[in-house]
Amino acid sequence: AIAQHASRRSVVGTPEQVRERLLAMAAEYQADELIVVTITHDFKARMRSYELLAEAFDLPGDKEAIP
Repeated sequence: AIAQHASRRSVVGTPEQVRERLLAMAAEYQADELIVVTITHDFKARMRSYELLAEAFDLPGDKEAIP
């Protein structure tokens, strides 16, 4: 039951799929902004996830700030 509940709020896929799903969720909930949390034990994998998301949304970033 917990996994099913969480899966409704989870977004998994290619950067393009994630972008489309997040935009759909924002529209559905009439949200002006979303908070994204990547849950993984590996810091570099988490940062890569955020990089891919930033690229999918054409967000500026400072890649040199990532260790």
